Amino acid sequence: MHSEEPTQSPSPTRSSEKPTETPNEESASEPQENEESASEPQEDEKTTEEQGDIGSDEPTEEEELDSEEPSFDESYDETGMPGSVSLTTPDYMTIPTPMFEIGQNITLGWEYSNDTKRPPKKLSICGKFPKDSNKSQNQRALCDWDIAVNISGSLRKYVWNTVTHGAPGAAFVADSGYLMYFYDSDYGVNNAVPGAGRIVPSVFWFNMYNSRYDLTNQGVPDGYNPSRATAVHVGNLWWITTVAMLSISAVFFN
Repeated sequence: MHSEEPTQSPSPTRSSEKPTETPNEESASEPQENEESASEPQEDEKTTEEQGDIGSDEPTEEEELDSEEPSFDESYDETGMPGSVSLTTPDYMTIPTPMFEIGQNITLGWEYSNDTKRPPKKLSICGKFPKDSNKSQNQRALCDWDIAVNISGSLRKYVWNTVTHGAPGAAFVADSGYLMYFYDSDYGVNNAVPGAGRIVPSVFWFNMYNSRYDLTNQGVPDGYNPSRATAVHVGNLWWITTVAMLSISAVFFN
């Protein structure tokens, strides 16, 4: 009799194919996360750009275009005419030598000529004493005092206070032959040729006077109100008329 060997249970067969592991799915998703993380800086950059449009101190493209001067042909700087200032208040065409009262506010108005293609960004106004006044500390200097300094070039009107804006240490005197200069602050009053399209220093004559009159030119006191004047009584009016007629008759018959 053959002895039967005990049957051994077969050992579990190991599959040659490796089972699909879950970590592979996670590793497969990692590139996507990397792609998402790679895209995050783009979102930050976009956010930075959006915030830059709102709060950035750097000028925008439109502001840079606005600040740029108008474009001209290359030959413009050589052939273009310079600009100038014309005084409109007081009207210099009507009153070539206006008179300004000392101690008062003087309203000045002006315009730029058509050749002023590059108007000043900042405008200044200064004054010069008459030569024979002995008030000027430097006869060679074009100006003795400042009337306005670096005001906006877009202005067309300025009020000059002759009390606060005068020559330091020198009072105004009633005299003729004063000078007033309008000029581009970026080029100065001594620059006679600032360039094509820019204003040259423009000069105007004026006189100054002191007002010492208590009465107006018509002899009517200042502050006179005709509505409060005392009315003439009718009886007195007839009496005045009778006396006048008698006076005329006496002269005629004599």
